[in-house]
Amino acid sequence: MQPRLKTGPTEAGDRLAKTLEADPAALSFVALAQVRLDEGNAAEALEVCRRGLEHHPNHSTGHLLCGMALEAAGREDEALGEYREVIHLDPGNRIAAQRLGESYRRTTGKPVESPAIALPDDVEEEIDFGEEIAFFTHSMAEVYESQGFFEKALAIYRRVLTLQPNREDVRERIRTLERKIGVA
Repeated sequence: MQPRLKTGPTEAGDRLAKTLEADPAALSFVALAQVRLDEGNAAEALEVCRRGLEHHPNHSTGHLLCGMALEAAGREDEALGEYREVIHLDPGNRIAAQRLGESYRRTTGKPVESPAIALPDDVEEEIDFGEEIAFFTHSMAEVYESQGFFEKALAIYRRVLTLQPNREDVRERIRTLERKIGVA
C-alpha cells in the first residue's frame, strides 16, 4: 500500500490528493503535481509525478512536471533527462524545448538558439487561470473534466479547437460540456 499523500493548503490540492488516494492510476496526478509545485513543494510534486508515471509512463505532461519538480529541487541533470523524454514523446513540446535550452545555458554558459519546432496535432500552450497554470491539451482538459472542473475544461477545449480547428472530437466535448453546464 502506498503512503498517504500529504494534503496541501489549497482546496484543489486536497481534492486532487483524495482522488489519487482513491484511484492511484487517475490522470489527476498531473494537476496535483502542478498544485504542489505552485505551493513550493517540489519534493511532493516529484513524488506525485513518479507515482503517476508508474501508471502512465508515456504521459508527456507528467514527464514535463517531473522535470520541473526536479529542477525546482536543484536536480538539474535529472530534470534534463525528463525534458529529453518529453521531447521524445512529444517532439513539438515547446515548453520542454525551452527548458532544455535554459538548462543548457545555465550549465554551459553558452547561448543557444531555440530549436525550430513544428507544432504537432496536440499543441501545448500555457494559459493562466489565476494562480493555476494549465497546459492546453486535450488530455489536460480531460483531467479537469474528470475532476468536475467543467468551466476550466471547456476553456481548454475551446483553446485547443482554435489551435486545431479540424478536431471533431474536441468539438463534441465542447458541445457536451456546454449542455452539462448550461452554456448556450
